Amino acid sequence: MAGALRMVTPFGSGLQARLYSPPARALAAGLVAVSGASLPLILALVLLASDPPIGLVILVQLVALFAVLPYVAARLIARACAAGIEASGLDLAVRRADLLMEIPRDAIAQVAPWILPLPGPGLVLRMRSGNRLRDALQIDDPVPLLEALARSGVAPAQPALAHPSVAYAHAAANQPPWRWYHYAWKFVGFALAPTAVFFNAHQHIAYGGPLGEYYLLGLPSYLHTFALYWLTMALHLVLYAGAWRAAAEPVALVAAWVAPTRAAMVRRGVEIACQVLYYAGVPALTALRFLA
Repeated sequence: MAGALRMVTPFGSGLQARLYSPPARALAAGLVAVSGASLPLILALVLLASDPPIGLVILVQLVALFAVLPYVAARLIARACAAGIEASGLDLAVRRADLLMEIPRDAIAQVAPWILPLPGPGLVLRMRSGNRLRDALQIDDPVPLLEALARSGVAPAQPALAHPSVAYAHAAANQPPWRWYHYAWKFVGFALAPTAVFFNAHQHIAYGGPLGEYYLLGLPSYLHTFALYWLTMALHLVLYAGAWRAAAEPVALVAAWVAPTRAAMVRRGVEIACQVLYYAGVPALTALRFLA
């Protein structure tokens, strides 16, 4: 259903979403799953492999191949499927770069949230004709759209507001957004502390003092070794945080299914736990390494 928009009133500045075809959603979901699951698996490999151990070159290759590339590919698919959603008293309009759909509100029989939020939370629209909308909407927080549909008289939207996966998505969307500098501090800046500890130990063991390599081989060699330790530690912290995140998200999702009204509280608890386990766990594990 396409044509000129009629009496369209946007949700403020408009709702941003992704309109996935079934193959595109399946591919993006698989890429997101591989990227997220690879981090704890690579961490387990690093911890268990001892003959030979996982060196820096192999570690970079594993992270790039199984975590970074799938994530980037999923983001590119999401970008290609980016769409805007608008609503009027008569229609739900979804506009993608290559497509414009106008869906009469009285033609919607059911708004069904995705059970598994991959590649993110989303909705499927089922029509009164018995068919379902072929393309599915992925939207980070479905609540504003569902509330707007309910206000405009789309009765099937109201039950969807109480759906556990909607509660899960809404709780996650209400967390403060992360910017690039948050990640830079968490994985690059914070890595300096354990890097300094391990690098100093290496200098004492290999060269007899904190500046042994500098005096023996010069500043470039000293800085090169420090950079290798820093990069290795940053990658280990990414794996460590990824392992806790891989455990935290299923907890939040299951909690939303068990008690949807407590999804926000569980989400806050999960986020606090991840922060504590990271910022307190890394120094504790560093100390344990030298006490063992």
